[in-house]
Amino acid sequence: MKFKFSKYLIFFALFSIVIYAGDNQKGRLIVKIKGLKNDQGTVKIALCNSSENYKDDLSPFKAAIIEIKNNQAIAVFDNLPAGNYAVKAFHDENNNDDFDTNFLGIPKEDYGFSNNVKGLFGPPSWDAAKFQLNKSNQIVEIIFN
Repeated sequence: MKFKFSKYLIFFALFSIVIYAGDNQKGRLIVKIKGLKNDQGTVKIALCNSSENYKDDLSPFKAAIIEIKNNQAIAVFDNLPAGNYAVKAFHDENNNDDFDTNFLGIPKEDYGFSNNVKGLFGPPSWDAAKFQLNKSNQIVEIIFN
């Protein structure tokens, strides 16, 4: 009886470790921004992990300010839990920390979203822009045009 009990205990412990390790999987997200008009200014990137912080421009899950080289910018986010994310980015060409628009609200600076989705009269929805981070290294490419 002792032998069977210890076999079950060992099996349960190993099974728990495997499940626990799978739930805490961390990944690296590499965001590549391409199609920039020039190397002036910076690219501001917002990484969102919920529809709430996707809609709120002031509170992303993580953010980055990236230098531009050869008309592209690359941001790396490490140790991200597996799950759903969306990326919003814009080319802050004049480095004023604002997404500049004209008097009608039409953007004067280039921008983009994950999945290269476009919005109609505003940003695309969370559902259109979200993707699942489920690899140890994942690349998201956003093309400005």
